[in-house]
Amino acid sequence: MRQILINVEPYEKRVAITYRGALEEFYIERSDQPRLAGNIYKGTIESVVPGIGALFVNIGTGKNGFLYIRDLEEKASAAPAGSQPGRPKKGEIVLVQIVKEPIGTKGPLLTTDISLPGKYLVLMPFSGTLGISKRIEDTHKRSGLKEVLEKLKLPKGIGCIARTESLGASPRQLKLEVRYLMNLWSRIRHREKLQKSPSLIYEEYDLPLRIIRDHLYEDVGRILVDSREEYKKICRFANSIQPKLRRKIFYYRGKASLYEKYGIEEHIQEIFHRKIFLKSGGSIVIEKTESLIAVDVNTGKFTGKRNPEETAFKTNMEAAQEIARQVMLRDIGGIIVIDFIDMSKKAYQKEVRAALENAFKRDKAKLKISAVSAIGLIEMTRQRTRKSLESVSFRECPYCMGTGSVKTPATIVIEVVRRLERRLREGKSREIALRAHPDVAECLATSFKNTLRTLEKKSGKKITIKVDSKLHVEDVYFE
Repeated sequence: MRQILINVEPYEKRVAITYRGALEEFYIERSDQPRLAGNIYKGTIESVVPGIGALFVNIGTGKNGFLYIRDLEEKASAAPAGSQPGRPKKGEIVLVQIVKEPIGTKGPLLTTDISLPGKYLVLMPFSGTLGISKRIEDTHKRSGLKEVLEKLKLPKGIGCIARTESLGASPRQLKLEVRYLMNLWSRIRHREKLQKSPSLIYEEYDLPLRIIRDHLYEDVGRILVDSREEYKKICRFANSIQPKLRRKIFYYRGKASLYEKYGIEEHIQEIFHRKIFLKSGGSIVIEKTESLIAVDVNTGKFTGKRNPEETAFKTNMEAAQEIARQVMLRDIGGIIVIDFIDMSKKAYQKEVRAALENAFKRDKAKLKISAVSAIGLIEMTRQRTRKSLESVSFRECPYCMGTGSVKTPATIVIEVVRRLERRLREGKSREIALRAHPDVAECLATSFKNTLRTLEKKSGKKITIKVDSKLHVEDVYFE
């Protein structure tokens, strides 16, 4: 059974999903880096660039969003007969939704094809079609779901897509969810009329509630939450979407932190390792380049008891599972090229590719996996809609001028605070002093000032910060 561990702190919320003790998925959301994907805005077209087929839309977030002209034209072509939509122009007001977070200097990717996800269905207010998730492959089940969707009798021009989870839902549950999503859409439309452009019309749920909505299945054994306030909020939300699964949600009361108790902190550190060792003794190496992600599979210490072909096959089969796990865990997107160990047997090559494809079945991102090439490579593409864990936790290294990366001061301080909590809990001294790089010390003294005061008040101990400019930014020493 899977387990969901939700850690809530003043500066960030973290969610870990484990299966048989292994970390399967991990998410971070920080208060200073709010998630934008899924949000709906009333925006104004700032510029039209026909050369690249794009519109830049001011949605009030600081960076203009990128909207394909064809997106707006397709919506206009679906307008009622007799209307004259015309070409998009500067100053025009549009209702848009963010489908991809801003990354680096790029603004968010937008769409006018609004979608409102529920647990079982995704409401499509501007599409009159009824669709079924491609992950539901059984023809009989697809036709049965289609019949149920048709009986929902959605208003003309409004459609929906049945998610994979809809297979386990009753017609009544689907009907109730449609009613909820239609009411939500009505509220969005009402706010759109009242508010001026640019403005936020609808804000997607925060991290814990999104996880509950998208991951609260029968195969989840339990959900542990270490914040009483968040626990109550999650329980209320679960009651509204899946009451019978409310019994799986628990408030964690342990003395040790939730992630310490279940060894999650150690697993999190491994996410950023370049080299990952396999149980057989082999390994995979993940290298990031400007244009793609290269994954190399090695036998390492594993030599096997049979011939080299069997050894290569066994290592590749194990690597296929781990590669899928790492790609989903790190949310790696773009072009990924995997260099498996050479195998001459075509049957083995097909089996390894099938194992890789099967390992990605849980992945919600869109992906495409090629056949094994003549030189033994598998190329795949994977969509990414959120910032990678690496980009949230690391910045370009000032010491190596971009050839590597170091943790951001905020990430280092968050880790320091956790170490402080542990030392304050276990230590007998009335005072704890720590030495840190100036950037880290400043972050502690400003952004985390209230957190430190709370720790001092709670423990009855004094915390002193000493600045040491000779230290590497990641080095923090307790005295």
